[in-house]
Amino acid sequence: MTPYLYEGLILPERAQLTLQFEVGFKHFTSDAIAVARVSILLNQIAVWIDSDVEWNIYDLRNIVKSILQNQVAVIGYLKGYAYEVEIRRVLHHELGIDQVFGIDIPCIAERNKSIDFEERITAIREKTFGMEGRLLHRCFNDLVMAMKSPDDTGFYCYRAIESLRQHCIIKFQIPPENKSMQWKKLREIAQCKEEVIRAIKESADAVRHGDVIDMTSEDRKTLFLSTWDIVDSYIENI
Repeated sequence: MTPYLYEGLILPERAQLTLQFEVGFKHFTSDAIAVARVSILLNQIAVWIDSDVEWNIYDLRNIVKSILQNQVAVIGYLKGYAYEVEIRRVLHHELGIDQVFGIDIPCIAERNKSIDFEERITAIREKTFGMEGRLLHRCFNDLVMAMKSPDDTGFYCYRAIESLRQHCIIKFQIPPENKSMQWKKLREIAQCKEEVIRAIKESADAVRHGDVIDMTSEDRKTLFLSTWDIVDSYIENI
């Protein structure tokens, strides 16, 4: 089969980087194997993926991004640079694939397409002042990181929810040592079941302890929808 070609950019462009390398990898969820041939020229990314199987282009995009992010993280560690990786396009001539990736997470974009954004932003802004507000902002920032970090989606989703638990401590004057009461109050406000939060926690536990896990696009979709439901309900009801 002819290779998949992924194109993208290393940001910021003003910190120029040129690099070539090749690496083999295995997708542990499907057991598919492939080889990535990476060329970064003045921050412009081209990655050819040689494989005998047909891939989900979103799963493969996430793997390509992880390979690149891992490599530039080493460079960033050595130089003190905070690089980011953006994958913009995938092509596969034989399969008729030529797609530019949007910046959205499709399941969230579809879920929220009918929202009155001006009204919602104004309502949220009114709840984000003071120390309580800092915790809500932490929650929103972690949700953005969950969207940007395929391998760590569960970690950031769960930490976003933990920020809401911390918010409960301050807003409802719950003793900091009484976690049972904190979680109960959070579930009451967010109108969610304990098993939903536990499922998000389970997806985060390994990563929280320094391990690495594989996550498919469907796994991420489930996490996103569960987490967004909790956060939406909590924000609306506080």
